[in-house]
Amino acid sequence: MLLRRPLASCLILAAAALAIYLPDVGHGFVKDDFGWIAGSRLSADILLGAPTGFFRPAVSASFAINRTLCGLSPFCYGLTNLALLVGTALGVAFLARTVGLARGASLAAAAIWIFNWHGINMATLWISGRTALLLTLFATWGAAALLRGHWTVGLPLVLLAMLSKEEAVALPMILAWGLGRGRLGAGSPSTRAVAILGGVLVLAVYLLLRLNSGAFTPGTAPSYYQLDFTLGRLMSNLLQYADRAATFAGVVLVLFWIVARPGRLTLAPSDRPTMVFGAVWCALGFALTIFLPVRSSLYVCFPSVGIALVAALVLERWWSATPARGQSRAVAAGLLLPFALWPVYHARNRGSVGEAELSQATLMALQRIASERGAGAPGTIVTLRDEPGARPSLNDAFGTIAQGAADLMIAPKIVVWIDPPPRDAALAGLQPPARSDVTIALRNGVLIRLP
Repeated sequence: MLLRRPLASCLILAAAALAIYLPDVGHGFVKDDFGWIAGSRLSADILLGAPTGFFRPAVSASFAINRTLCGLSPFCYGLTNLALLVGTALGVAFLARTVGLARGASLAAAAIWIFNWHGINMATLWISGRTALLLTLFATWGAAALLRGHWTVGLPLVLLAMLSKEEAVALPMILAWGLGRGRLGAGSPSTRAVAILGGVLVLAVYLLLRLNSGAFTPGTAPSYYQLDFTLGRLMSNLLQYADRAATFAGVVLVLFWIVARPGRLTLAPSDRPTMVFGAVWCALGFALTIFLPVRSSLYVCFPSVGIALVAALVLERWWSATPARGQSRAVAAGLLLPFALWPVYHARNRGSVGEAELSQATLMALQRIASERGAGAPGTIVTLRDEPGARPSLNDAFGTIAQGAADLMIAPKIVVWIDPPPRDAALAGLQPPARSDVTIALRNGVLIRLP
């Protein structure tokens, strides 16, 4: 909500965010985490390759730094994601201030973004979800810097956003619209021109680097990552992403109206640039992902910033039309809302936490087998018998990367196979082994070593 004491309110909301996420971060590595950790190295050629098929060197650098500082401790990686979450929320607040919102409204924008129950939990609890966090972190801080006329700071941050996730290629277009319009404009016309031309240059540098990296292209990407420019794909994804990006903001607006009983909402002509900027940010933030066959809540983290800006502006205008008692009620309700919704967040977190815990327990069981058989029995073959319909399942925890997980985490080396195999096993080139030395079965959520 719009708050009279932003600092105190910020501390209360930060405590709510920590209560929601701190107990659940870093319980284990899941699926793509193993590939990022194994393939990320701090070296001069980090801009020359795409070890996971995606050209995201900023993400690779973050994993390489994590491994240097933390080894293979999942909790340390989880804390890094949590720090990125907080930094991104601050970036949303800074961007909101930059486009003309008051301090309280800017805090409201950050709260609407961070407490969205779609996408944010996945980006925070799934360690590989930091791709979305890094994208949004660099995008918000970079956009705010450019809108303030600090192009020497903003342009490198925009480039880092592009080097984090592909959706950031929309940033030069978003900023080209925003620079120089109403209160979004900053600096002299020449400064704005340099910033816009710089954005185009940054995009060109990114595309050149990507072209020579061997990363997926629209023609070489797996089928579920190939763009499908059809009306059917657009409409099916549009409804889903509208819900995931905007429902929480809508709940906040409705709650404010019920609790505060504001007067008539009146938007001034000077509000139009901010409203349209938020809408453009959201629309272009979805410009690529809305045409993908695969659907992910991670895709809403970046565009939902625009929704948060628009909703916070509406709250600010309503605030000025609300009597003092209504304002007090709104402040109390706004501060209590994330605590009241803690059971909802906790329930939504359990899926990610369960997958991570199952992954960790499986790796511990595999390590015991490898240690028992010792270096004298290299290439021990272990079958992981999955439980059909279980949530979480071994497939949820590892997907097609079970062998990569074992190669990274287990010594001496062993061979791992999940039965039944993941759906994409054949696509990934996986073949079942001819024999099995040890079998571990998942039954009722518990791993059992079979005789």
